[in-house]
Amino acid sequence: MFRCLSVLAGAAALAGCVSVLPEPETADALYRFGPMPATHQLSAVVSVREPDSPRLFGGRAIASQASDGSLRLVPGVEWADRATRMFQLSLLDTLDSSAGGAAISSSEAGVGDYTLSWRISDFSLTGNTARCQLELTLLPAASDAAVAQTGVASTVTADHRAASARAQAMAEAGRGCVRQAADFVVEASS
Repeated sequence: MFRCLSVLAGAAALAGCVSVLPEPETADALYRFGPMPATHQLSAVVSVREPDSPRLFGGRAIASQASDGSLRLVPGVEWADRATRMFQLSLLDTLDSSAGGAAISSSEAGVGDYTLSWRISDFSLTGNTARCQLELTLLPAASDAAVAQTGVASTVTADHRAASARAQAMAEAGRGCVRQAADFVVEASS
């Protein structure tokens, strides 16, 4: 009988527990790179991997670097998808197949002539300045030896300090890096 009462008292106590953890904040606005026109003609088949990235730069959060070097999340704004996925899709959109080549996602079946392996080394804000840095390596399908390697960078300054203007500057910096990455892929795979 004592056990039964103890179990009932414990169950009643647990039922009254309320979570003290704060509710996750939802973003006021979601941003994306937007559709990019197919402006770079490929003459080879290139498999484009999703880029590697530190979690802070490759996720949905938008990071800002403070004057002391610490990174903080910009409140109220997020990417509509993982940043790494937006980079991959934007590059696939930019590469045109009208010259006989094609850009395919590395998740698709089939082997291309080349594989693009890349990494986001920086995708953050410092004040109103958005920074994007990518490191790219083009590999032939039959070997692990690099055909070509490069780094690209883009910076864009937001018109004002509002989170929305800073997020739009980040998106433009990302698009700038994607255009430069497409230049590299076309030139290195020709």
